[in-house]
Amino acid sequence: MSKSDSAVQEGACTGDDRYTEGFQVFEQWQLRRYHNERHLKHPVRSLRLGWRYLTLNHYFGAVPPIRLWWRSRFGGPRALPDFTCVGALKSGTTDLAAYLMQHPSVVVPLTKEIGHGFPAAWGPYLPTEREKAAVAERTGRALVGHFDPLLHDVPLIDNLRESSPGAKVIIMLRDPVRRAYSHYKWDLFLSGENGLRSGRYGENFGDYVSLALGAFPGPPPPTMLPTMPMLAAGIYVNSVRRWLDTYGRENVHLVAAEDFFADVSKTVCGIHEFLGLPAVEPELHAEVVNRNPLEYPPAEVESLARLREFYRPYNEELFELLGRDLGWNRPA
Repeated sequence: MSKSDSAVQEGACTGDDRYTEGFQVFEQWQLRRYHNERHLKHPVRSLRLGWRYLTLNHYFGAVPPIRLWWRSRFGGPRALPDFTCVGALKSGTTDLAAYLMQHPSVVVPLTKEIGHGFPAAWGPYLPTEREKAAVAERTGRALVGHFDPLLHDVPLIDNLRESSPGAKVIIMLRDPVRRAYSHYKWDLFLSGENGLRSGRYGENFGDYVSLALGAFPGPPPPTMLPTMPMLAAGIYVNSVRRWLDTYGRENVHLVAAEDFFADVSKTVCGIHEFLGLPAVEPELHAEVVNRNPLEYPPAEVESLARLREFYRPYNEELFELLGRDLGWNRPA
């Protein structure tokens, strides 16, 4: 039994683990789905996991419909986000969000990932104005956060600006080559052991990359992550430009994933200052929150090199836009 499996089954959750517990529950549910385990085979374990999912304080993704129904009818007016934290899929946004949510002045939504960029439909997910006021009274200031890996979501960029004109933006970017390998592993995890891994394009990373490069810019290969195919997800420049143009550079804070994981405290405290909050040292987690629980062979050097050449011109455009070389085009 894995460490996270034990924690979920025993109900272990202390301190700010309430913001990571939802991912633990999701991980265990997905592992069972990956291995095609039937709920009737382990009814007690299934009921326990289902109850924990129903009663979580905070979710990683999907929220039980009954919770949303209840919140849509009770609680009063909802507070719109004062800031958003976005990135591409598998860029480290879950870990960054879990740390930002620790700040006593940050009021968190019910789930880390609402999943769409239409604030008019966010109501049940958001904290109430009364909850925000209570935090402000207790800490001196309250900011409602929004967290979703929707860097490329045009409706989010435009609609959030219209609904919350003063919102600030935190953008997390990761080396697109390393992100692509994580994307591949996540795709396999979500597809199950009889899914992409059993096909000619998912058996190894090299085949996955070759098919993607051969198809680009046409329709992407089969994937369990249809919202953004692997190659396109790592082309950041146009989306970053839209965020900058829409919100203004002074209201956008860039975080390189490599810097974040090298020094979590420095990065998180820097974001606190950007948001106008007193810097508070985060409580560090023992391990990466959003980790893939399955083991995979290392990425082939040749595949990484092909991806690096593919992303090189897009990275150069991004570095010019930012006035900052993030080092992704240097030899590994």
